Amino acid sequence: MIHNNPKVSVAMASYNGGKYISEQLDSIISQTYANIEIVIVDDGSSDNTINIIKDYQARYPFIFLFLNERNRGVTKTFERAVAESKGAFIAFCDQDDIWIADKIETLVNEIGEHDAIYANSQLVDAAGNSLGRDFSAIMKMQSYYSGTPFLLSNTVPGHAVLAKAAFLKRIVPFPAELFFDVWVAYNAGGNNGIKFIDKVLVKYRQHESNTVGTAKSKNKKRKRTAQELFDIKLKELKALEPAPIKDEHTRQVLARVIQHFHRGWSLRRSVFFFRHYNDLLVSKNKPGWRKKLYCIKMFFKPNF
Repeated sequence: MIHNNPKVSVAMASYNGGKYISEQLDSIISQTYANIEIVIVDDGSSDNTINIIKDYQARYPFIFLFLNERNRGVTKTFERAVAESKGAFIAFCDQDDIWIADKIETLVNEIGEHDAIYANSQLVDAAGNSLGRDFSAIMKMQSYYSGTPFLLSNTVPGHAVLAKAAFLKRIVPFPAELFFDVWVAYNAGGNNGIKFIDKVLVKYRQHESNTVGTAKSKNKKRKRTAQELFDIKLKELKALEPAPIKDEHTRQVLARVIQHFHRGWSLRRSVFFFRHYNDLLVSKNKPGWRKKLYCIKMFFKPNF
């Protein structure tokens, strides 16, 4: 347990969040952990978001607002929030969720020697009412001590993560090709680990304006072609290559995954996936036979 009460920076990316941001700010201000700052980077809001934040700033001097000179997207906006943060720990924060009162205190006390830590979240509707499901019911959530599980999928949602600032500042810049939470989780897993605690510490709001996370989102893009998906995934994998990780096994598996990422049939690719079954597929919330079927499908195409 940490006793010297180090400062925690809450890093929030805002964009046209006027409808829900007040409730989120109230939940952060009401945290049981007192030594915090709230660092908000706005990515070009055109609604009343900035006015709401400035109103809170007038009442709470530990809230800081920075404005992107142009729309830069969620990953680069969080990257700037990390750069502007002064705390020993940084907790990523969505603008439309609701934090449980002891979220920061719990994560700071539990992080130990890990680079990062995350917890469970409860799905709620637009009004904040429970939808009867937690994240752990729909995805495999656990502690990770390798970056390999994040080559295929990510089960560490950014809104639930608290990390050591020294670690985060070592891994900037965040690659634009990746969601920031994939980059953070991959690097933490490949260094000193990312810890999971099975306690609900966030109410994760589902509404029609979500950027990700809801089938009703207005922000859903057109369905991409197979070639577009192939190109995107290859760029994501290559974006991980310069990551400053110390786990050589993670580096070796990444290199082999990229080597096998081609559209032709490949028995070697299928064998490789069977061989690294526990590395690559550990985070997939599927029964064993589905994972084995996945490996067989790798013979035909890299359906990552």
